[in-house]
Amino acid sequence: MDALRQLIPYSVLAVLAALLLATTPALAQTKRALIVAIGDYPNETNKNRGNTDWPDINSANDVLLIQGALKRQNFTDIVVLRDAKATREGILAAVDSLIARCQKGDIVVIHFSSHGQQINDNDSDELDALDEAIVCYGAPSDTTGEFAAYDGSQHLRDEDLGASINRLRTKLGADGDVLLIADACHSGTITRGNEGPFLLRGNKKPMYLANHKTKTAPPVVPKPRPFLAATYNRPASQTGMAPYVVISAARANEVNQECLTATKMPAGSLSYAFTRSMTNLRPGETYRLLFNRIVTELLRMGKSQHPEVEGDVDRQLFGGQVVEQQPYYTLSEVAENRRQLTIPAGRLEMIYPGTTVRVCPAGIQNPATATRAVSGTVTTGTLFSATINLAKPLPPGLESEYWVFLQERTFGDLTVRVSLDSLQRPALRQQMQASLAKLPLVKFDRTTPDLQLCPRDSAGFSRVAVKRMSDGTQFGDLIRLHEPGGAEKVSLRIQDYVQAKFLQNFNPSYPGIDVRMELLPNKPQSRDANDTTSRAPFLQNGLLALPPGWISVRMMNAGDLPVYYSVIDIQPDGLVSVIFPRPNTPDTPDQYRLEPKQSLIIPSRVAISAPYGSETFKVLASLEKFDLRNVIKMRERGNLSLRGVNSVLEILFGRAQVMARSSVAETGFPETTIGSFSYPFLIVPKKP
Repeated sequence: MDALRQLIPYSVLAVLAALLLATTPALAQTKRALIVAIGDYPNETNKNRGNTDWPDINSANDVLLIQGALKRQNFTDIVVLRDAKATREGILAAVDSLIARCQKGDIVVIHFSSHGQQINDNDSDELDALDEAIVCYGAPSDTTGEFAAYDGSQHLRDEDLGASINRLRTKLGADGDVLLIADACHSGTITRGNEGPFLLRGNKKPMYLANHKTKTAPPVVPKPRPFLAATYNRPASQTGMAPYVVISAARANEVNQECLTATKMPAGSLSYAFTRSMTNLRPGETYRLLFNRIVTELLRMGKSQHPEVEGDVDRQLFGGQVVEQQPYYTLSEVAENRRQLTIPAGRLEMIYPGTTVRVCPAGIQNPATATRAVSGTVTTGTLFSATINLAKPLPPGLESEYWVFLQERTFGDLTVRVSLDSLQRPALRQQMQASLAKLPLVKFDRTTPDLQLCPRDSAGFSRVAVKRMSDGTQFGDLIRLHEPGGAEKVSLRIQDYVQAKFLQNFNPSYPGIDVRMELLPNKPQSRDANDTTSRAPFLQNGLLALPPGWISVRMMNAGDLPVYYSVIDIQPDGLVSVIFPRPNTPDTPDQYRLEPKQSLIIPSRVAISAPYGSETFKVLASLEKFDLRNVIKMRERGNLSLRGVNSVLEILFGRAQVMARSSVAETGFPETTIGSFSYPFLIVPKKP
């Protein structure tokens, strides 16, 4: 420093010091979190508090998931408030302490894992005359009998939490950022507790306090909203406060189920979906995109609840301070010779024998940059685990010191289990069994089928419906078996299911490829793709709910590489089609190219129509030209050969067309230059 002073005048040093001080606040931005986890509720009664016999839930496991996800995003100030410390007073004190530590521009996440309950409104500010509340430690579950005098003082109401959140937002200022996650619920129709395979996080009915006068609920039920949505107030742009987003596991009148993670650990479904959605973040991602991923994860789990989001959802996640992290898996076991290891993920996550991996030191964001890595190949696996043989011994170290990155997947086992038990007529059952037995990926299963053939006999004709067992969805129209080719139509319907199953789960990523999509409702009577209207009236649970009509598609290249893209449609009944490039048109792949940072509305509109239900538009992007129209109808044309198909994406889509008929499902597929983006939405009937 003395040498520096000899070379630079004190006046210059003073200017440099002033500049350094001026930039300090931006450099001091901190990521902070408060995790409130109440799982071990007390089992007691008390005249002042009432019956506190809430069933225990697995909130402790949520802490492990959320802490890990936030630490990987460089959250350094993470406070956990557990069980007996998480009384109403304890939670508010923890928020006050968080506010005291925060500085302007900080990024804050507050996560609740607990029971949730509706309680009658105490200040007439709710349309349904009910407040949402966190069930704090020691709060009663009812107010019957001797506990009728409870005054609500142990529940944390949305408005009380909202007051604290607003003070936090004011402290952070407009450059700050706040995310609240509520993995809790109120169950409107399902009894709380251990009914069924998963725990429920809520009470079966609202709590009405004695001698508590509020307005009555309106005759028209208000629009469903996120649990704790009342904590969100006016936009930050009108207040100078930090932007704020709240994500809830379910509607305020819905049940929130727990789930099993890939390691068979019970946890909150939202906590697990959030953690999985945080494993492949890229700079520039928004809260809306994060929420779409959460919805996709919950759909993949088979959950019927409706997560919801409210707030400044089109703002960049964590104020744009996202750490890019490629997906990885931790180690659950290493053999003594360190040439074999096990990861807690398997066929449930599309990891099958033949998949190649790279094992890198923990903390690596991109395996391509790792200087010390060991290659390996998946040899065996179950639904929840996979065994990997390594090319050389893993260097000494604990399991926690290594991460496993997937390099090249195989298509794996896409077996579809089919039940014929509903076909009572022996001749009909034998006919269908003989036809479906020709498909290598079809297995007959009476106990845990994926699909079921249901007879609809009438007027002497045999008709069959193909239904998905998980939700009862019927795939297409009834099939008349007495007509020529009837059995073959059933076979094609099942192949549609296999193809949709593969493409729904195929989510490759590649650094530099980051293509996104938005659906924009068109104005009535307009034929111009650019003549769009607000999405707000069509949002349900954070998803677009579109009636039959016309929409436009906006494409955005948020990555660093120019790409060619195609959009496919996976319908509620499992049928898959190419939307762009448009079928039966002279469109060329060159028309579907995006330069880095380019955004545009595709000139051609898309018609939305039945069948109703959950639909997905999926973008596939590549550095090379491709045209999925070349292979979309290979089955129907009778051409099952991939000869002459050169693009890796065309090969992928072609294999998805024919895999139910051949052993091609076991061959490998490189993901090294492909990116994808899924956009789930709903198709609903028009309002009368």
